[in-house]
Amino acid sequence: MIVYALVALLGVFSALEAAAQPASEAAAQPASVAVHTLSISDAVSYAQDHNISLARSKISLDAARRTKNTSWNSISPSGSVSGTVSAPDDSLSDYTASLTGTVSVSFSPNLFTTIKNASLSYEQGKITWQEACRTVELNIRKSYYALLYELENLELQKRNLETAKQQWQNNKAKYEQGRMSELDVLSAEVKYKNLLPTVQSAEVTYKNDLASFRQLLGLPADEAIVLTGSLDDILQVGDISLDVEHLSSPDLEKLQVQLKSARTTVTAKRFSAYAPSLSARWQHGLIPSSGEHISASSQLDQSGTVSVTASIPLDGILPWSSYAVAIDTAKDTVADLQLQIQNEQTSLRVEAESALRTISQSRSAILSKQASIELAARTLDMTEQAYNRGTKDLLSLQNASDSLLSAEVSLKSEQRTLINAVLSLEYTLGVPFGSLGLSDAASSTTTNAE
Repeated sequence: MIVYALVALLGVFSALEAAAQPASEAAAQPASVAVHTLSISDAVSYAQDHNISLARSKISLDAARRTKNTSWNSISPSGSVSGTVSAPDDSLSDYTASLTGTVSVSFSPNLFTTIKNASLSYEQGKITWQEACRTVELNIRKSYYALLYELENLELQKRNLETAKQQWQNNKAKYEQGRMSELDVLSAEVKYKNLLPTVQSAEVTYKNDLASFRQLLGLPADEAIVLTGSLDDILQVGDISLDVEHLSSPDLEKLQVQLKSARTTVTAKRFSAYAPSLSARWQHGLIPSSGEHISASSQLDQSGTVSVTASIPLDGILPWSSYAVAIDTAKDTVADLQLQIQNEQTSLRVEAESALRTISQSRSAILSKQASIELAARTLDMTEQAYNRGTKDLLSLQNASDSLLSAEVSLKSEQRTLINAVLSLEYTLGVPFGSLGLSDAASSTTTNAE
């Protein structure tokens, strides 16, 4: 019964193996396809020039710069020219005409706060732009190392698949020589074909993530990528120490700019409530002398006026007025932002300390898993020798092989975890990527990403 069950399973796995073949052929790239060889810094640089979300953020930054540069325009003089022609409806030839020009200008103390707020808005826009750039860079770096992990994991899975295939073929040869039972041959074949879905799943996951990486880069889908890097880059990271009492972050800087803007708003509300506003107006007109009709020899009378107006609000002295309430509301915003800054400083310290503990634990785990790989490799070698001598069965050999693969995959996964932890800490603190030890030029290993 066991043999029949194994035979049935082999029929299913044979179909899976046949389905896998076209996928590998489709992966081959035409000779004319452009190939991009990208280090981690190359990928970041390319994304900064081609990423769509960054291009959109740049438009917002340019708009904030334009607003800042023209924030003084409320004191720009306003001018107009008007002309009038009139005549009785029963004698259109008896018409008169006039021409009037007007220039006016107004000034309010709020001009200073308007200029200040525009400058702060631009400063906040720059922080937002830098944050957008760093977010894209973080995603690029994490995706880059994720692809490296998936590639290395795929290679491990393929190597394990090839080892299982060789074991099956060796057992088959021994069976034909009468040195092994058919059950052992079928068991080896089942293990080999049972690994096919795992490899296929890893390939699909990698191709999907590679497509997302292309989109993040802004790279056309029909161009190939070659990655130059390795997960072993993280092995150079040493102990990381931070002055947790004096940490800063983009989020904290943004709140500090918002606090400056809120204080400027308080000043603006006070100006609206108490400060005078000034306006000046000059008007000059040309009209024909009284009783004359328009002609080339018409005499024109000139008339003009100049006016200056000062306005002082009085409602602000009343504590229940809308002006007074607006001032109190602006003060509440200042107090709230001060509390947000205190909370952000505390959260930043907690997050940094937590990240440092995670990094330290991950570094220790990598050392332990490196030792586990050495032990698993030694165990597999000894088990294989014992199997060839007939003192170990096939199951023991398969278990030893699985243990080595599991240890290798676990190490690569832990390396990726450590890389992500370091990158996230750099992003949180707003420091340049690579400043905590994960250098861009750490490795020159080339990997064909297709």
